[in-house]
Amino acid sequence: MRLASDVFEKKYYSHALFCGHLALEKLLKAKTVTVTDQPAPHTHDLLYLAGLAKIDLNIEQQQLLDTIKKFNIEGRYPEEKLQFYQSVTLDYAKDWLEKINELYLWLSK
Repeated sequence: MRLASDVFEKKYYSHALFCGHLALEKLLKAKTVTVTDQPAPHTHDLLYLAGLAKIDLNIEQQQLLDTIKKFNIEGRYPEEKLQFYQSVTLDYAKDWLEKINELYLWLSK
């Protein structure tokens, strides 16, 4: 989450959201490995990873993860990158980084 915050401070808002997604993805993959005793699957789907890790999510957390996973796709693939970049404002990125950080801290417990 530190990289996401650092990138946000430099005003690269779309990339900050991408980094926030990656932080959650890595944490969920670590939890998946712990629970399954198998290598983490090659996926960016946060809900799928949470399911494999047997994390009990409420509806709001499921909806948040579903939206956050889009930051990975939109931040990574060139055909969608420009449109995503242009749509991410300071307020939008700040709001979503706060949500990502809350989930990250909750999952870290």
